[in-house]
Amino acid sequence: MSITPLRPLPGYYGTVFRRGRTDSDVMAHAVVFSDGARTVAFVSLDVTFIGRPEALRIKEVCQVRTGIPSKDIFIAANHAHSAPSVAASFLDGENPHPVYTDFLVERVVNAVSAAQKSMRPARMAAGNAPAPGIAFNRRLVRPDGTVVLVTVLQGSTDFDFDPSYPASGPVDNDIGYIWFEDLHGVPIGCLMSFACHNHSAGSLYFHRDMFGRTGDAIRQELGVAMPTVFVAGACGDVMWLDPKAGPPADAEAFTWATGRKLAAALLKHVRGAARREIADIRVATSVAEVPDRAPADSEYCDDHCRGKSPKDIAFASARYTPERAAVAVRGDTSCLVEISAVSVGGDVAVATNPAELFVEFGLEIKRRSPFKTTIISELTNGYCGYVPTEQGFRQKGYEAHRTVFTSRLNKQAGRWITERSVQMLEACSRPVAAHGAREVR
Repeated sequence: MSITPLRPLPGYYGTVFRRGRTDSDVMAHAVVFSDGARTVAFVSLDVTFIGRPEALRIKEVCQVRTGIPSKDIFIAANHAHSAPSVAASFLDGENPHPVYTDFLVERVVNAVSAAQKSMRPARMAAGNAPAPGIAFNRRLVRPDGTVVLVTVLQGSTDFDFDPSYPASGPVDNDIGYIWFEDLHGVPIGCLMSFACHNHSAGSLYFHRDMFGRTGDAIRQELGVAMPTVFVAGACGDVMWLDPKAGPPADAEAFTWATGRKLAAALLKHVRGAARREIADIRVATSVAEVPDRAPADSEYCDDHCRGKSPKDIAFASARYTPERAAVAVRGDTSCLVEISAVSVGGDVAVATNPAELFVEFGLEIKRRSPFKTTIISELTNGYCGYVPTEQGFRQKGYEAHRTVFTSRLNKQAGRWITERSVQMLEACSRPVAAHGAREVR
């Protein structure tokens, strides 16, 4: 369902406009599945962020209209950058815009309601589809031990870093997925996750970017109008840009090609995966107040994390001078952080958090999970900014620079999110009895 704004809105790259055609509209995708006793809904939105107040509002209206408990509804921003931000994110701009938020709530609730009404008996498959060569760690380590951000500034075709610098960390090459189809093998929908920044289009027009193009490619390949819920994995330090290859000459063509690669990898794995009933759905959730970093424990942009070109320095000054001033006068602040896990079928789970979590934490959560397949869904049911590792803070860089909203939590937050995520997964792993009818949409 389209959630494209009807008027220009501030976005990551500046004011974003409607293109006037539907092939790049930003969308909401919803999948609703049940084991006969418990019903869960997952929604992915082609927006940059969604704040906790906005996510709670959507969840509560969904509960009123559908009867699905709000605690069993998960609203994820897939981090498309050529899209609205439905959260307080930057000090400038109208984020979130109240009129757009009203529009978004109605559209998302309609999507969930439609998915629920069209539920039918189904089976599922799940797994991790390997998709190497797409994601790259975007933090390169300088000789002095600090990092420079791999980026292409808007309107520039030049790299402003040394691509020979080593990456500061790993990547996660797996597409985690849950695939739903009816009893005749006809696809109904899917939930999938990949750990990579979703911003290859770099457009000043609204655009659903490479995660949206993956869904487009799946529908084209199968000839089925199915929802494709694509959530972001732990990708705070990961993006699609190969430092040694340089920026793509045609961003739209590159975005389509990347979407097709992800779709092909997923579909190849799905074809060989075992099908099983949808059974034993469990949900565990924890909400805690996490302190923000104190001004005395904060770094800003003195390390020239994007490079030392005039454009980079101008960007840093415009961005961080007001951020530093705002942090200094706010005093002690904190953020509500919701950590959840959903398990289904006894060996599949989704772990959710509201952070831009470094990939190292996502890999650890998956490694320590008691489930065979664990899918990470970040930027879900709220927004708490970048969460680097302890090494990431020592190396400094863009993601570690203190801001009011986009990098705020204390330096131990990543460890806390990881431990709490594992706890929620373990809570879902306790044996429960199977229930009756199996349905999905």
